[in-house]
Parts: sequence; structure tokens; C-alpha cells
Amino acid sequence: MWTRLRNGLLPVALTLLIGLSIVLSLLIWINPARFDRARTATSSTRSTHSTVSTRSIDDIYLPTQVIVTDSHGHAESIYNPKINLVTTVKNEVKNWRMTNFRKVSQKDKDAYQKLLNQKNTVQLSYADNIGRSIFNSSYDQRLLMSPTAKFSRILFSTTKPGELYLLNDNDLTIYKISVSKQQLSKVRRVIAEGDKRYPVEQITSKDHTLTYYTNEVHIPKYSYLIGEQSANFFVTSLLNSGEATSVSVQRHDGHTIYFDGAYKRMTVNDKTGAVMFENYNAKNSISRDLGRNLKTSFAGLSSTGMPLDSVRYFDNENNGREVTYRSFVEGFPIFNQTDFGAVQVKNKKSGTEEIDFTLTNLQVPLPTDSNSNVTLPATSTVMAQLEAAGVSKNKIKDIVLGYQWENNYDSKQVVDLQPTYYVYTSGKWQLYTDLLNGGGTQ
Repeated sequence: MWTRLRNGLLPVALTLLIGLSIVLSLLIWINPARFDRARTATSSTRSTHSTVSTRSIDDIYLPTQVIVTDSHGHAESIYNPKINLVTTVKNEVKNWRMTNFRKVSQKDKDAYQKLLNQKNTVQLSYADNIGRSIFNSSYDQRLLMSPTAKFSRILFSTTKPGELYLLNDNDLTIYKISVSKQQLSKVRRVIAEGDKRYPVEQITSKDHTLTYYTNEVHIPKYSYLIGEQSANFFVTSLLNSGEATSVSVQRHDGHTIYFDGAYKRMTVNDKTGAVMFENYNAKNSISRDLGRNLKTSFAGLSSTGMPLDSVRYFDNENNGREVTYRSFVEGFPIFNQTDFGAVQVKNKKSGTEEIDFTLTNLQVPLPTDSNSNVTLPATSTVMAQLEAAGVSKNKIKDIVLGYQWENNYDSKQVVDLQPTYYVYTSGKWQLYTDLLNGGGTQ
């Protein structure tokens, strides 16, 4: 009798549990503000060490765009929300055999523009320059190249095998590589799966290249649940590092300061969650090889132990001594998460390593309706508006589509990501509408 009763109750209990799980999930999706009030502050925002995922250096130093130029010379930035086209094309290139690296031109605007406009080509475009160490490790190669070589674009033909180009937008340098063992038919199949296509035009000036979106762009906005690591988590990762080191704590002017003696200090802004970690005895070697410096920076990034699932390389200064990493969503960078990005790693001449980051990170995307797309003007329209507002075109070093991190008014656990343009001018990234309204630095 007990067996029959148990066999009857188990399916009922299981059904009830599944139903309860579905109801709770719907409540979270439909009304995150209600979800926020229902949970305690501690349980809702704290992540533990076990939830942190590790990311390889190849995951962080990835291209950000695939740009395809067809047989008519029309260029498009392509994307597929179901397939990571960047990684798929990159993995195809990894299978090729590369030799004979050489420089073919430098500071030749016409040659550079001609190559960018070449028909039947694919570009893997990085957010900023990489160097030989990153390239060789990312693409499984052993190319002999100058330690000072750096580039932000990889370009090759989809119909003409045997060659590949590396391009540096800053000084318009073109490097050429001989390639064998290509299977271009596989690449053509991959790029055919790019179901979202944004027409673009690449415009070269004497010291940079801008990618213009030639039509209005329709990009979805997103909302995310956010999480917050505890400061103690990073004390363990950065100050203790598995060693039996005593950590002292001080509180001063809205900041909590942790230090392990003379060499390491971590300062947390109690209001914003911004963190600055300083290691005064890091003594990281600085190289002429940008790629090697980027690897050193990655070691600093990894040492934090923070979640890196959406974090990617964004830019560098001083040949990789100062590197900024941003969170990316659907291939577009997020701005306004902090003053500097998601993480910034600085290796100073004094031997000090500084890592700036935040306790807050993206966790779970919330469902959005099909009408959530935001329409942004063509890049040429934005540039014309900026010029009319008094922003000199010559001072604009870059302009990108990205997301603005905005706090949600209904829930502290939710952040809204609003599509927009960001402009690099006067030495920093600025929201284009701020520049139009006179609120930016021109």
C-alpha cells in the first residue's frame, strides 16, 4: 500500500515543484522590481568564489566585428545572434598555415583605402591594436615578425587564396602574409549565415580609420540583472593570494581600504563599488612587443578573479602599459559602467601595477519584447550634427556604436543598456548627445 501511495504522490509533488519554479521565473522576468523587494540585499547581490568562470586569453583578445565586402564593393558588418561569427571565422583562420611576414606599405592613405575597399574580402576587426604575441597564440602560428609590429585588422580574400593582410589603422601600415591550407569555401558558408547585416563605409584619414554605418541602424535595447561581488572576495584574490598574510582595514571619507603591509592596497568606494588595487612591488617587465605587454595586462586582469564572461579587450595606451577592458553585449561595447570601463590595468614605470574595476557585473539578461529596437541615425548624420554643434571633425579619432549603462529606476538589481553612439575626442570617450548638448569636452 505504501508503495502505491508513494508512486502516486511523487508525480504530484514533482508537478507542483515544476509549476512553482515556472511561476517564480515568470515573476522575475515580468517584474524584476518585485523580485528585488522580495529578496534580502545580501542574498540578492552576492556572488561566491565558485560562480566565477575562468576565461582564456583568446576569449578576451577577440575581434569585435566581421566586415564583409561583396563582389560589387559593398561592405557590411555582419552578425548572427545564434552563432558567434567572429569566433567561427577566427577558428577557420587558425587552421591555415602562415609564413613570410613582410611590410608592404606605411602611411600610404590611397593604398590603405584601396585594400579596405577590395572586393570579395573578409575583415576580422579588433577594437584596438594587438601585437605578434597575441596574434601567434590566438591563431596557432609561429610567424617571425618585428616586435614593434601592431595591427587591428585581419583581411583576406574569399576567392583568391594564398595571402592575408594585417592592417594598422593608426599609421596606415599594411603587412602581408603568405597563406596555405586555406579552405575558403568554409569561410563563405560561415559568412552566409550572417542574417543581420549593417551596411558600412570605412573612411581613412592620416592617423585613423572610421567605420561609418551608412543607413539608420536598428539595435535592441536590453535589461540585465546585476550582481555584486563582496569586497572580501577580492581581498582573498588580490591581497591574500593563498598566502598567510594578515590584512588590515581602515575606513576613511566613504572608502574602505585594505592593505597587507607595504606592497599591496585595495581601496573600495563604499557608495559606487569602484575598486582600485595597487601592487607597489609588481615590477612587471615592459616590452617593445605590444602583444607581450597585453599578456602581462591579462595576467593582472585574471588575478582579480572577477567574472569575465562578457569582458573583452577594448583599447590600450602607451604600447599596452595601460589597457582597458569593457563588457560587450552582442558585439557592442558597454560604456558608463564606470569612468574607465569594466576593468583597467596599468603597469607604471615605477614598477607599480594598478587595477581599477567594480564590484558590480552583468549576470542574467531579462526578456525584452520584439519592439525593443532603438533606431539610431547613420554615422554621417551624427558627424554632421557634431560638426554643427562645434565639434571639430579633425578632433574625432573614433566613433562607435555601443550601449550606455543606465540604472533602472524600478529596481537596484537591474541595469538598462541603451543603444547609442560614443565618440573618442579630447582624449576620452563621450556620449554623442552630450557633445551635441554642449555637455561634453570639445
